[in-house]
Amino acid sequence: MVTEMKIKKNKSFIDKHNRCGYFFCLHWIIGLAMFFVFPLISSVLYSLSEVYIGADGLTTTFVKLANYKNILFDDAYYIDNLKTSVINMLTSLPIIIALSLFLALVLNSEFKGRLVFRAVFFLPVIIAGSVTMTILQSNYVDASLFTVSSGAEYTYGSLIDFDAMLSELNLPTAIQTLFSDYLANVFNLVWSCGVQTILFLAGLQSISSQLYEVGKIEGANRWEILWFLEIPMLRNVIMLVLLFTMVELLTSMSTPVMEQITSTMFSSQIYDKSSAMMWGYFIVAGAFMAIILFAYNKLCMKRWE
Repeated sequence: MVTEMKIKKNKSFIDKHNRCGYFFCLHWIIGLAMFFVFPLISSVLYSLSEVYIGADGLTTTFVKLANYKNILFDDAYYIDNLKTSVINMLTSLPIIIALSLFLALVLNSEFKGRLVFRAVFFLPVIIAGSVTMTILQSNYVDASLFTVSSGAEYTYGSLIDFDAMLSELNLPTAIQTLFSDYLANVFNLVWSCGVQTILFLAGLQSISSQLYEVGKIEGANRWEILWFLEIPMLRNVIMLVLLFTMVELLTSMSTPVMEQITSTMFSSQIYDKSSAMMWGYFIVAGAFMAIILFAYNKLCMKRWE
């Protein structure tokens, strides 16, 4: 009898705890339904309809898969932009993962001024969407911002002009263009490693110091500690970084598909074909993400457990 009373008290406490949890999540659930689920359903309906905006407002006519056929077979740029976006993600992903892991290993080591360097590497996270980053990535600066008392105006090129630097080497035009693209991409990739570096750094600091001591006692060198201790212990963090980086790369407004949808389709209020483009991009990108995560789980996660 006493045992049954204890079970009932435990159940009532658990139920009360669960109700409090649902209550605290209620505002998030309402926001999710209003600002995410409803627009998501609307975009699906728009992709299957012909959307017309007139004097009476927005009207839709169901056309099944006509919009998808149009973007796949009639649009001259969508398929090429889709390929370019996916290829850019596949080529940038391993570079960002390796570079952020290297930076985390460096910042996790003991040296003077470590906190200062950690703050410096966290700066991309702070100013990535700021005006400073916009100026750094722009091809020109407004000349009106740089005027002198005599009234003369000076135009400034990009703050880091790789073409001007490489032109001093008198390289062939094709090689100069290739090196310029690589240098510009390296600059952007370094600025894309802020959050990933912090995640790896947090994962490295969670590894017990006793494991490092065991490795030293066994005679493991730094390379062996990296591959047989640190990377296996970071397997869950690597999964998180992979997922975060892929989403960040694929949803960036600088990708060709996102530029086409936002700058061309949305600005022209073509909501039916733009919704079809977005969902087509989501399906293709989601398929590649699923393949990468599945391969990582089978080839790495199972091996490191």
